Amino acid sequence: MTTFVYYLIALSITIALKSLLVGLIRRCSGRACRLDLSRLLRKNEFPASEKLVGSDVLTAPKLALQDTLHALKRTPLTTRTSKSGQPHYIAIAQSVSKSLHPLIRQAESKAGECLNLLNVTAASRDTRLAAVLERLFDIHDVPSKRLQYIGVEIRRLTVAKKTFDSTVKDPELLPQAVQRDADRLIANICDLFFTAKVPPPLTQHILCAISGTPESFNPLNLLVPAFEAPWKATLYTLFTVLQPGPKDSSALLALRDSPPQEPPSPVALVVVYESLRLYPPIRRVRGDTRLDIETIQRDPEFWGPDATTFKPSRFLTKEGNIDRSLIGPDSAWMPFAVGRMRCPSLGGYFARMIVVVVGEILKQLFPANSRPLWTLEGAEWNGAAQSGFPLRAGREEYRGIDVAVLLSQRGKFGFEG
Repeated sequence: MTTFVYYLIALSITIALKSLLVGLIRRCSGRACRLDLSRLLRKNEFPASEKLVGSDVLTAPKLALQDTLHALKRTPLTTRTSKSGQPHYIAIAQSVSKSLHPLIRQAESKAGECLNLLNVTAASRDTRLAAVLERLFDIHDVPSKRLQYIGVEIRRLTVAKKTFDSTVKDPELLPQAVQRDADRLIANICDLFFTAKVPPPLTQHILCAISGTPESFNPLNLLVPAFEAPWKATLYTLFTVLQPGPKDSSALLALRDSPPQEPPSPVALVVVYESLRLYPPIRRVRGDTRLDIETIQRDPEFWGPDATTFKPSRFLTKEGNIDRSLIGPDSAWMPFAVGRMRCPSLGGYFARMIVVVVGEILKQLFPANSRPLWTLEGAEWNGAAQSGFPLRAGREEYRGIDVAVLLSQRGKFGFEG
């Protein structure tokens, strides 16, 4: 009798535990799962060594949960972008074009010539953000001022966070003004997401999988990995093709003449590969593992005596194909870092995306099928940059540089008339 009673008690406990486990699984697999990721990320409650490389806004919990968050946040991002087809790239190019037009200004040169001026930093930032919103969330036609606000604030707050982390160890000491600005930015982006005409499926998936409810959704967890490093890649790709001036427009034309609906040619791709080699979006990785990517990618031991020269053809074989050995996992080319340190933007925001975004910017500046005419203007564009030496790659470099495009007499701009 006693044995039977013990058996019943054990059976009851087993049933109760099973019911509890099933309930937990159901709650965590649906909207009831309330892992308040935004609170964890903003409070920065975990050691710096556990941060996810590629975004200082993102901070991961301990190792087991870190892997889970990788799967929840980053796999949808890379999966969605890596499957971009022809219609998606056409839509991205259209969004880039629309976001660029308000930034173009008309002016007159000292010689009385009509010019179109475009700030290279603003163009890179706003067009990349427009591309991200279009591709990931099907959001388009965002007003120019709103794009500028979001892009500028993401950049400013990311830099402020990096500066804070490098000098202060206590997250509770984060200046209130910075936190208020971050909250204001988050509210602005959430409003943009939730007022979109068609609720983006990816947004809804991540809302359920990570945050549980719209109230706990932090959109910076999505935008920063997809935007911060890639917009710098866009910026320096533009600079590298514009730096030589009209005397050598081969790299510029390779990107400009690349149709967004078609896979880029090897000639267009290697322009991006070489730009990423000289100016990697992630220059250095700090933490338990330290890696000076910029130095490795300019080391003559790996790249020859012309390692600091912009030479896209180094990535081509004699037959004109991509030399995969130079961009493979065992190569000295790692612009988005490697392994667990790799930036999540690599999966879907790689070479083709850069070709499409930069190519569309160049199409708008130089729409004619003729030799483009331009100069780069600004106090920072000094003798070294004008002479073709490697550009400085700091966070705030070249913000005041404009590309000045000479207008033809027929009213079309960017080519000899």
